[in-house]
Amino acid sequence: MSEEVIRIRRNPGGLDDNNDPIASSVTRVKLKAKAVAPGASKRNASLARQGDIIEHTVYFMPAPDLTNDDELEIRGLVCKVRILDWRSAFGSGRRGLEVLAVTGRG
Repeated sequence: MSEEVIRIRRNPGGLDDNNDPIASSVTRVKLKAKAVAPGASKRNASLARQGDIIEHTVYFMPAPDLTNDDELEIRGLVCKVRILDWRSAFGSGRRGLEVLAVTGRG
């Protein structure tokens, strides 16, 4: 079973090699999450910072193209992300991502 979430990537634009302006852009890509859990796990609860609330913990396997500069839209809520490696107990190396979906409403 999986849940669909949307990756939001904002490119601020700027200037090209000829100092011509490059327009900013926003791309939205659907991703399949292995699972979406409410809040933070006991292990990750201490990672919430002053003013930040961990709304969801999202698990991806295999790891998608996702960075700490992206946002995720989960069940209609847009959140900043913090990426953690999700390592399998049965193998070595990076297998998936554990993503903390954070809002600044605290």
